[in-house]
Amino acid sequence: MKNLNLVRNNCKASSVLDFIRFLSALTVFLFHFYVPLPGYQAVMVFFVLSGYFISSSILKSISENRWSWSDYLLKRITRLFIVLIPALLLTYIWAKIQLGLFGEDMSPLDLRVSDYLTWELLIGNLFFLQGIITEGPFGLNGPLWSLTYEFWYYILFPCIILIFHSRKKSTKFFYLIISITISIFIGKEIMSYFLVWLLGAAIPLIKGIKIDNKALQIVILVIVSILAVFSLNYKAGSNFLFDLGVGLSFSVLTYFIISFLNESPSSSKFNIPKYLAGFSYTLYLTHYPLANFILTWRVSPLWPFEDNSLVIKGLLAMIVFGYAWIIGLLTEKHTDKVRKRISMIFYKRKPEIFKI
Repeated sequence: MKNLNLVRNNCKASSVLDFIRFLSALTVFLFHFYVPLPGYQAVMVFFVLSGYFISSSILKSISENRWSWSDYLLKRITRLFIVLIPALLLTYIWAKIQLGLFGEDMSPLDLRVSDYLTWELLIGNLFFLQGIITEGPFGLNGPLWSLTYEFWYYILFPCIILIFHSRKKSTKFFYLIISITISIFIGKEIMSYFLVWLLGAAIPLIKGIKIDNKALQIVILVIVSILAVFSLNYKAGSNFLFDLGVGLSFSVLTYFIISFLNESPSSSKFNIPKYLAGFSYTLYLTHYPLANFILTWRVSPLWPFEDNSLVIKGLLAMIVFGYAWIIGLLTEKHTDKVRKRISMIFYKRKPEIFKI
């Protein structure tokens, strides 16, 4: 694992991958405003990029003998909870306002919102047990489902790597038992989508291809990008074979982006893709409760506008987008600061921060 295929900071590859991450979150966002886009399959792109960046950090630290479960879990848990906890609170608030103003019968999902505000679902979503022990997203906040998948992949992947990397047989056996236990616990469906995540995780282990001809690089990137876009199918819904195809096509695209653009420094002084990606997680996790409230409002007698034109719909989408951006400024933007403060409290030191 010495010659890992890692993306460099402040290079064109990093900027392009950041932009893809933002576009994936934006696709999910627009899908929930009934724009015919592959919202569900956009999550597969998240899985691929997550697999790449998380595995890069794990493999790098293990290869350099710097692996620490405490530092790793600090990074992952703060990354997840700094947005998840406010998102769950806001989900509850918007659901209660929706129930108070419109009642149960006005939900555009034909589901009773109050049935999804139980303590059981709150705890299940807070501790990443949705789809394992509890069923359904808290407050009908649909995007919460993928966090369960991501969290358990974060735990399972290093356990699998440590089976092979640990020196003692007893330690290898310990991680083997843990890996098998987790695999059984999370179930067949979550484990099947681990294959999509692993497609991204495999990229650091594959040596980047070197092609000096810039024109040929562009041709390859264009062809692979077109194939990746055409692998998306908004009519497919949740279909594992389609989703695996999306994961495969975008992992190939990610591989070529890193291979061809990793050496090129970013020309922009203000890295717009990095800025946009910096609140993509917040956009993904917080937009739906407000969007569902607005959609419920639109079909209610309290809706003040007769005009349901694209202008009105676009304006509403911009309002929800701005709402998520503000939340991101208050939460996701401060992830590194929170990590450092927690580390100072528990470990009396500052951790080495990987911004992933």
